[in-house]
Amino acid sequence: MLAIADAPTPDSEIYVLQLGGAVSDVPDEATAYTGRGASYYWIAEPVWDVAADDDRCIAWGRITGKSLSKLSMAGNYVNEQADAGTVVALDAYGPEKYQRLASLKTRFDPHNMFRLNQNIAPLA
Repeated sequence: MLAIADAPTPDSEIYVLQLGGAVSDVPDEATAYTGRGASYYWIAEPVWDVAADDDRCIAWGRITGKSLSKLSMAGNYVNEQADAGTVVALDAYGPEKYQRLASLKTRFDPHNMFRLNQNIAPLA
């Protein structure tokens, strides 16, 4: 596993936030937020200013995140996801929550006007 010692720039970071307490008082299925039973939340974040560093910084972030995810619960906090793609929201919420959110999106935003960030598309 890559570690912070292998970070591509001095500003890159892996940070860990302690969870628990009131967060875990609400059942996981009660809200869109996933992972209420987790003790910690982590983010691997490469930070760089020079375009020549793009490939190595992105690779470090992805490899570090993949390594940490092997030790983690499924699901994540969707607002912290930088890698956009069609599966990011699905992976964050899980299939059951995603389906519930897609049903709400179909009802309240059928034309997908609010589609930025990690979009949940309306049901077809």
